[in-house]
Amino acid sequence: MKKELLVGIILTIICLGLVIYNELNVHKINKEIVNLNSITNTGKKDEDVLVYLNTTFFAGKIMDDYYVFFGDEVQYIVKIDESIAGKINKYLLDNPEESYLITGKTKLIPDELVEPGREFVHKWLDENHDHHGVQEENHTHEITEEEFYHYFGQVYLDYENDIYHNSTIKLLIYLTGIVGALFIVYVITKKYHVL
Repeated sequence: MKKELLVGIILTIICLGLVIYNELNVHKINKEIVNLNSITNTGKKDEDVLVYLNTTFFAGKIMDDYYVFFGDEVQYIVKIDESIAGKINKYLLDNPEESYLITGKTKLIPDELVEPGREFVHKWLDENHDHHGVQEENHTHEITEEEFYHYFGQVYLDYENDIYHNSTIKLLIYLTGIVGALFIVYVITKKYHVL
């Protein structure tokens, strides 16, 4: 029984160590993460910067997994899975007074995204010329590449699901905590004949 108790205690200590590691990681991310707006509005080409976007409006899909979201009345490109984009859009429609936090890392906008992006902006402006701070009357000219970069900056947000919590670490915390507790409970019940 001493062996089982020792295993339970070791697993519980490992669990606590993983919780502390996870909390330190969250603290580190909080120190490093910046608002996406601080990069796109300056025209910076910084890649792999941890960023966040409090989005308030889903504008639509450019191509593949590239979507346009608004935050602070500014439009941003976000690379995100279609199902997650749909969930965010539904949340924003159901909660029009709230925003949705999207996190990830910056990546340079690839050349193959510029043309479909220009077409998206042109079409969107034609349909929504006075929406979310975009004040353009009868927007009929084609969007130039320079204007595209003016709208979106040089980078997009590459979504990473829940960058604050590594799912592997979370799983290890749960497993070590549960198994460790089970070993300790087993030893206690055997020693005191509780069950």
